[in-house]
Amino acid sequence: MANDHKFFTIYKPAKGFVWTRERILYTLLFVPFLAITFVLYILRIPDKEIPKWFSLMINIPIIIGVIGAFINVWFHEQLKGKLDGKLIFEKEKITIENEVFWTKDLQYVEITQNNYKGKYIPRNGADGMFSQGCNNTLKIRLSNHQEKRILFQIKEPRELLQISNQLNCYIEQGLMTKEARNSTLNYNYNGI
Repeated sequence: MANDHKFFTIYKPAKGFVWTRERILYTLLFVPFLAITFVLYILRIPDKEIPKWFSLMINIPIIIGVIGAFINVWFHEQLKGKLDGKLIFEKEKITIENEVFWTKDLQYVEITQNNYKGKYIPRNGADGMFSQGCNNTLKIRLSNHQEKRILFQIKEPRELLQISNQLNCYIEQGLMTKEARNSTLNYNYNGI
């Protein structure tokens, strides 16, 4: 199952603030409540003096937000960022895009697996109700104490098993512990 080399696609998140469906829905729900609070408690306008169009104006975004929240559960959201570049694991080196990092020049290698493409997640975050598999991290520290961290996509639940030979080499070179490898390869996976 393990190969001499394995590549993954690098994920580059969008820079700055990104409007996601979840943020839009929270805004649609939050702004009307803020307006009600402002009118009733700051301006101190009695309920009887508030025009009916104001309540209609307040209720429409709330209704759209509630309906949108239910719709949001069933549809994927477009990935916020881009998949660009290759991350290649080999026994003697790790290649990130066009940069080659020889294992002899590294102090440690840390891989954190969080999700894979299509994994169900309990709430709709930045990349949709079903994961796009991009919340996986590689962190390396160079001999000069400089650290490099990237995100990459995993397409299948047990795809990292294909780099077990490379991880064993990293253990032999003192770049990773056996416990870290076991955690990375998710040996406690129970299929859920």
